[in-house]
Amino acid sequence: MSEPVIKRYFSEDIFKNIETDIKFLIGKIIQSGFEYDLQIRNNYFNIYYKGNSIGKISYTKTKQLYKIEIHNKFINGSIKKESKPNRDKKGRLVFSLSREKLHRFYCSANLSSMAGMVKKVNFKEELTFEQMLITDNVNRSDLIIIDRQVRDRVDRNQMDLLALIQKTDNDYQFYVIEVKLGNNDDLKGKVVKQLRDYVNKVKKYFDDYKKCYQENFRQKQELGLIDKNLKVNIVKGVSGMIVVLGYSGIAEKRIKELKKKEPDIRVLHLRNIIDLSKAI
Repeated sequence: MSEPVIKRYFSEDIFKNIETDIKFLIGKIIQSGFEYDLQIRNNYFNIYYKGNSIGKISYTKTKQLYKIEIHNKFINGSIKKESKPNRDKKGRLVFSLSREKLHRFYCSANLSSMAGMVKKVNFKEELTFEQMLITDNVNRSDLIIIDRQVRDRVDRNQMDLLALIQKTDNDYQFYVIEVKLGNNDDLKGKVVKQLRDYVNKVKKYFDDYKKCYQENFRQKQELGLIDKNLKVNIVKGVSGMIVVLGYSGIAEKRIKELKKKEPDIRVLHLRNIIDLSKAI
């Protein structure tokens, strides 16, 4: 049996081992108003702040240890490291921690310190914009942003956001969202190809995407990241849009030219209010 094109969930044995251990992180994410973000990958998960990963975290069942990979630029001298890390070739620090030390590593003081370093050394407007879209559209049932920075086995290209859009009752379809600042040169035309390529890819590999995100959704519900009363059945039909933020003078001109060339492309320009409801 061939490997699925995309897998962004935990195998059940891993999930059962870590579900209780990471509930404290879920609490911190909810308490922050989803300023922090957790996304499930293939048997590991990432913690994000303003779109930057402040931890790629995987669990080793045999040793019952958590492996944490985080770039050294997000760690300063005030962080309580809990153990001496190794350093890989990409400048990431690699920690191996017990569940008790995992809790201490991601204590409130350490999280605040990491967040401060993100703001200081790696502020990227489009990544921050992505996070704003996620944060300000939490707890909606008509549009569920299910994943960010989505990459599969087909190619190295990366969708900004993948959502589920409600069609009828419990039936939802995939909705690809490409995020651009108003001054991004991609608005001259490149973003249209990006969006179409992503939409067509999800259509082509729909069964793999459906299996992946039905399971991703279930596990997030069990963790408490998604309302437990929501029921989602992913059905065929994939669409998407380009969401543009700010830079009104430049953006309006580029969007007008884009729509003239590509009238069927859905574009939403947000000047300062993060609200996707008008686009649905």
